This record gives sequence, structure tokens and C-alpha cells, in this order.
Amino acid sequence: MLMEVKNNIRYFFNAIKISIKSAMAYKISFLVQVVFMVINNLFFLIFWGVIFSNTGESSGITFNNVLYLWSFSSMAYGIAYFFFGGIRKINDYIITGSMDSFLLQPKNVLLNVLTSQCSFSAFGDILYGLVIGIIASGGDISKIVLLVFLGMFVSVFFISTEIILRSLTVWIGDTKTIANRYVEMLLLTFSTYPENIFKTGIKVLLYTVIPVAYLAYLPANMMNNFNIFDLICVIIAGCIYMLVAIFIFYRAMKSYESGNSIAMKE
Repeated sequence: MLMEVKNNIRYFFNAIKISIKSAMAYKISFLVQVVFMVINNLFFLIFWGVIFSNTGESSGITFNNVLYLWSFSSMAYGIAYFFFGGIRKINDYIITGSMDSFLLQPKNVLLNVLTSQCSFSAFGDILYGLVIGIIASGGDISKIVLLVFLGMFVSVFFISTEIILRSLTVWIGDTKTIANRYVEMLLLTFSTYPENIFKTGIKVLLYTVIPVAYLAYLPANMMNNFNIFDLICVIIAGCIYMLVAIFIFYRAMKSYESGNSIAMKE
């Protein structure tokens, strides 16, 4: 068991190295994608800045809090799709029968699938989220350490959500559109708006069905007022979501029909 964990960790870091080397092979394209992603996100932040400059801040809704919300959602999104970009290809692998090449290899199937691709532009989200988080923290080292830890951990919610929704392709057909809409319209949209603007009914959904509270709200609150209970809630919720995602993925693999693909992924 310990040896398997070590092998998976070694494989993960090797996959990261390959992704970075691939990005560096197309430096201009990589830099352009990163810059445009940062600029795209910056426009949204400017929008919030204009709102607060005209309306002022209210209790529980401050520009600093919005900075943290954008920081966590951007870092989580970036980490999920830069390091584990293969989650967006699960549908295609299942539909085309390309999953065969992963199932035939003596590696952790899910980890192999997740690291099979890399979204270069997502690095811009990581950079953007980290910078605005540091700005919001005022350079406080303890807050920056917490920011980085939470930023890495909450990416679990993006990864888990994608795994769950895209694995359902085995039973209900291509779920690419559903997964894309869920991530873009629910996870991303709700995670960049202050919790206080939503009514109770919506909040219940954001703490259960849509894990936005653990992805953005609780982490943002902890940056201004650290609470060990909130930290435990985020960690437990993340572990639960990931375990559910792993369970569904491997159940899907048991129902997966081979496409008789003989292509091997190196």
C-alpha cells in the first residue's frame, strides 16, 4: 500500500514535469494564453471595484472579501485544470473507447486519466488568484501560507465535480455540456459573488448540492477571521466529495464497454 502511494506520487510529479516541458515548448502560445486569462479575470475585478467605489461597503460584503473569493475560485480552477486537465476528456475517452489505453496500463487509472492533459491558460488563473490573494492579505505571511494551503485544497471540489459529472457518460450518454454548464454557471458564478447577497434557499444549495461554500465562502471568511471549525468543515467536505468522485469513476469503469482500442498512451 505504501509503495503504491509512493509510485502514484512519483508518477504525478513526473506528469507535472511533462506538462511544464510541453508548455515551455510553446513559450509564446503559453505566455499569450496566461496573459489573456489574467486580463479576462482582471476586468471582472475592476467591475467589482467600480461597484464598491459608487455604493460603498456594507457589513459582510467588502471589497477585501470579494478579492479572497476571486482568489480561491481562480486558484482552485487553475490548479484543477492545469495539473489535472484530463478531467475534461473523460467523456471523450469513454465515448471513443480511448479509455482502453488507460485501463491496460499498470498505473492508477484515475490519476493517469487526470494527468493526461494540461490546460496551459489555467496557469494564468493560478497566478492571478495568488497575486490578488496576497494583495488582500496585506502581505501577512501567516495569511499567505493559509491562502496557499486552502487554494490547493479547494481545487478538490472542481476536480471531484468534473469526475462525477463526466463519469456519468457511461450510463446516460455524453455529459460534456452538463459538466461545462455546471462548472461555469454554478461553481464559478456563485463562488465569485458574496454569500450575503443570496437568500436562505440558495444558501442551502450552496452548502450541499453545489459545494461553493467550501470552495470559496468558508475559505474567504477564514482569511479575515480564522476558525478551526470552518477549516475542519472544508477538509471533511473535500474528502467526502473526492471519495464520492473516486467511487463513481471506478463504478463507471466497471460498466464501461471497451472500444477495442489498441492505442497505448506512453
